[in-house]
Amino acid sequence: MKKLLTRTLYTLLALGALYGVGRLIDVSYGSYQFVDRQPYMVMQTKNSVTLKWQTPEDEIGSLAYGLSPSRLTNVLFEESKTDKHLIKIPKLQECTQYFYSVTSESLKIDNEGRSFTTFCESAESQRLWVIGDSGKVGKNQSEVYSRLLEYINGDYNKLDMWVLLGDNAYSSGTQKQFNTTLFEPYIELIKRYVPWAVVGNHDARRWAFYNVFDFPTNAEAGGVASHTEEYYSIDNGNLHLVMLDSETVSRDSDGEMANWLRRDLAANKKPWVVVAFHTPPYTDGGHKSDSDWDSRGRLRDMRENFVPIFDEYGVDLVLSGHSHGYERSKLITNHLGKSNTFSAKNILQDRKTDYKKSLNAKKNSGTIYQVCGSSSKLDGATYAHPALPYSLHEMGSLIIELTPTTLTSKFLNIDGKIADQFTITKETKEKN
Repeated sequence: MKKLLTRTLYTLLALGALYGVGRLIDVSYGSYQFVDRQPYMVMQTKNSVTLKWQTPEDEIGSLAYGLSPSRLTNVLFEESKTDKHLIKIPKLQECTQYFYSVTSESLKIDNEGRSFTTFCESAESQRLWVIGDSGKVGKNQSEVYSRLLEYINGDYNKLDMWVLLGDNAYSSGTQKQFNTTLFEPYIELIKRYVPWAVVGNHDARRWAFYNVFDFPTNAEAGGVASHTEEYYSIDNGNLHLVMLDSETVSRDSDGEMANWLRRDLAANKKPWVVVAFHTPPYTDGGHKSDSDWDSRGRLRDMRENFVPIFDEYGVDLVLSGHSHGYERSKLITNHLGKSNTFSAKNILQDRKTDYKKSLNAKKNSGTIYQVCGSSSKLDGATYAHPALPYSLHEMGSLIIELTPTTLTSKFLNIDGKIADQFTITKETKEKN
């Protein structure tokens, strides 16, 4: 009997070791598998942008750019042959539209309509398209995207930025899945806009995400240097956009990300502060923020450890995905517990659509929380969280429109209707 138990134990240990080795091989392969990839932009700033692409063969890539699609008079060449290409365009003019094309010998590149606009110091108006959990290819993803195109009348110049709230490549964030779920279906956006993405839990199943994207670590695009790609900030026009990693780094209240966030928000001079990360602090959709075990405690951590920072520095809007539906709060503050502790004292302005804040950020001035995780998937949900009275079992995306004194967020559903919207107005004069 003792020998049988020993053999069984050794067998189980051997099977566990084999599974571990197989898992490591699978994760490594999916993370680093080479795939051809059309050119896309990263690291956009006021005076530069970087292009990346991947070709079947090693070659010297080149890039031409200029102020007119018919006059691409500036040409940059790589110094040596490679199949993973990267060219930075430096010394650009602020807030200026450029056109570009990329040349490759071994990969047929679609150069039709390629352009970008450098970041602006100020702007009369801006429009962002925000999608969450968008990485499942199919009719739903396509329909949500089509509704955006209808909203802007097919004119890509009517957008300024593109933000992705995680789970950008289902089901496990492999290199191949990033091609089929992001770079191919959104190719016309890829030609014109940097996909400013946060990592989702499905993206984090492999190591491809931080290989695919390059993010500013030294405040190249604004804000305070984080010295890591996991979290950083961007200044463009009226917007200070903060991108956090709620999945793979410490979420402790005194951790490196939290401490950097405090420094970054304290230094901000832009009128609007929007923070984006994948796992929401409040949700009663496909995930439940009341559960200490849901998502291994990440929802609880973001609520207990990061909501106090948002309150301290008067963050205007927090965007998340993860739950595959739509949920939205009023202007709220100081709620760190579960849903049964939420009450009227946490609501600063008890209205549905029109909110007012001071132009200068103030402590406990209120934050609106939006969950938009239905840009390609829709889950069952109860939508009973009292902090999120405006919740819809619908697929869609967010249109966020900014001026120096207004922020308007619209939930554009899969049928092309604005199913929910609100406006925050920043008052230029303090009331007595």
